[in-house]
Amino acid sequence: MVKVTNKRMNGGHAQVAKAALTGVALTMGMASHSVWAQSTGVQELPTVVVEGQKTAAQIGYKAEKTRVGKTKQELKDVPQAVTVVTEQLMKDKNADSLKEALRNVAGITFNAGEGGRIGDNINLRGYSAVGDLYLDNIRDYAQYNRETFNLQQIDVLKGASSMLFGRGSTGGVINQVSKTAQPVDSNEITVTGGSNSYKRATVDLNKAITDNVAFRLNAMDTKTTSERSGATSKRYGIAPTLTIGAGTQDEVNLSYYYLNENNVPDYGVPYVKGADGISRPLNVSTNRFYGLSNADYERNQTGIATASYTHLFSNDSSIKTTVRDAHYSRDLRATAPRFADRNILESAVTDSTVINRQRQARGAKEHQTAVQTDFNTKFETGRFKHEFLTGAEFVSERSNRWTNTNASVANPTTTVGNTNSSPALSSAYYSGFSRTNPNSYKAQSYGLYVQDTVEVAPKWKVLAGLRYDHLKANYKRDALGDLNLDIGALSGRAGVLYQPNDASTYYASYSTGFNSTAEAYQLDDRLVNTDPEKTRNMEVGAKFNLFNGRLGLRTSLSRSEKTNERNTDLASPDVYLLSGKRHTDALEFEVTGRITPKWDVFFNHAFMRAKIDEAAGTAAGTLGMTPRNTPRYTSSIWTTYKLPRGFTVGGGVEFVGKRFANDTNTTVVKGYTRVDAMAEYSVNKWLTVKLNVKNQFNRKYYEGVYTGHVLPGTSRTAEVSLVAKF
Repeated sequence: MVKVTNKRMNGGHAQVAKAALTGVALTMGMASHSVWAQSTGVQELPTVVVEGQKTAAQIGYKAEKTRVGKTKQELKDVPQAVTVVTEQLMKDKNADSLKEALRNVAGITFNAGEGGRIGDNINLRGYSAVGDLYLDNIRDYAQYNRETFNLQQIDVLKGASSMLFGRGSTGGVINQVSKTAQPVDSNEITVTGGSNSYKRATVDLNKAITDNVAFRLNAMDTKTTSERSGATSKRYGIAPTLTIGAGTQDEVNLSYYYLNENNVPDYGVPYVKGADGISRPLNVSTNRFYGLSNADYERNQTGIATASYTHLFSNDSSIKTTVRDAHYSRDLRATAPRFADRNILESAVTDSTVINRQRQARGAKEHQTAVQTDFNTKFETGRFKHEFLTGAEFVSERSNRWTNTNASVANPTTTVGNTNSSPALSSAYYSGFSRTNPNSYKAQSYGLYVQDTVEVAPKWKVLAGLRYDHLKANYKRDALGDLNLDIGALSGRAGVLYQPNDASTYYASYSTGFNSTAEAYQLDDRLVNTDPEKTRNMEVGAKFNLFNGRLGLRTSLSRSEKTNERNTDLASPDVYLLSGKRHTDALEFEVTGRITPKWDVFFNHAFMRAKIDEAAGTAAGTLGMTPRNTPRYTSSIWTTYKLPRGFTVGGGVEFVGKRFANDTNTTVVKGYTRVDAMAEYSVNKWLTVKLNVKNQFNRKYYEGVYTGHVLPGTSRTAEVSLVAKF
């Protein structure tokens, strides 16, 4: 913490940035504030205590604060369930991807590549979170596989959250928090090698240039094969950041994030029908890969440039403006295994049974520009204390998409027992692909929001928030003609908190959300005139800080509902009926932090009961069923203990219950339990050696679920890391 007293500011980088962004602040109605008044002379600033830049203080696996609510606040003051995956947890587990980092979050499951979809595909509380991934509170909507090398923590806010984040967010939002430059000298290099030719190197270099200026560079290079002989992953990334004015009233952060991927994707195994009429994953060895290792590929490039400016008017008032320009490109040619006879019985399957290699091939180039401004202040009106937030957001999205088609050469078939992932292919197979079915998408959206948290009496707080979003989009669809979308929607949030002491919070909340009839992926004639899907979340819960704040305990009971869910009328296939409705009831428990100074723990458990309440048209057969990929139970624990002489041991257990791969509940994926372990030895204060064993008992399980195929989980792997700090 830095104290700034009557500091004279008459130039410098902070003043330049301040002047450049004043116009944005004016649109927020802040022009009348005296601090923003233009002056020809030296400006006198009031006494301000400036907190450190770090987004959240962390005690092992326990985070103290979060910005997932648009303002820096303690977790106990958020009247919704929030799970924070800390940097220490990611390091101890050697979680090198967003997917691996989220394994310990209750209520999360993973989908396999759906159709030609690539990248992270996550369910939260039974609802798709594909459009609910954020990077530093700005939507990160593109399809790619996200990394952890540049992440300080991951905030998962559960339940409808459109008041804070706009469209989507039925099950909640997942916000990635980037590392930023700090005015200290700190460097860390990690080199890892392991099973399946796993090689990974990361660097985290932070340099204090002056007391208030710092530069940080994070970089990563990863290569690995797979026991599923053919699937591979290669990726590298770099993320430089510059902070100007750290610990002062005017702070500027500049950052760039680049990630390059070149993978051979894996679409797993098909389902086969049993004698009971229920389909289950094909029971074969996990090393059988049914793709084309010599032809399939997944190539993604992500480039995100971000600039933010924060000005502190006083200890209790600040304004922050963030500008982002992001570019994404993806190119996919993958193979989805399908039996030639889709209704074949398991008893009829032999090693010679034919499997078709269904082609999944498409690409896209996307561009996003976003401007977001948030104003936070605290004030009193009589005996009421207010924590006030208002903000505005503008986003422009552009996308060009296409299908990669090779009409002259079909994918070769394979068989159950002889996968032959690298068959001889003609030159026409490689050169005959062309882009077909081009379509483009252009959209502009803006959101205006306001929220007030009022201390109405000692120990009691009331929260209320409202947001208006407007989306206007144009779709160009090759020969099908243009389509236009123009919608507006209101979202709300309300909550009551009772805090009898600093260590206890009891809350109840209600929030609403909406999802436009078309995301950035598609729009057709059936969707043009339909109303947005609507969501709401009702929740009660309690949060406790134990052992002098070292250990956090959270529990919640919630219901998430979606109405106006899209269905198709059997009599009129060209018309969508917004008659669908479903809900998820969830009971959650969470324990994070330190039981003792040497014993860290991260425990999550969710009991979910989901049901399709209304369905019509082609979805009529799903009425009363459980939505796909929504298990009754998800549970995990990860714990470490520090032993004498520099040793640390730890491990964890992950449990996911039975799931259905379709909404008619005729395809089932059994539950699984996975056990991981780690051991670490600190040679000295500069060097650490760490061993991670994943799936220690080599259990066969399935994690990525889709209606037509399922992706086996990782078999037992061992990874050894050397960590140098200097």
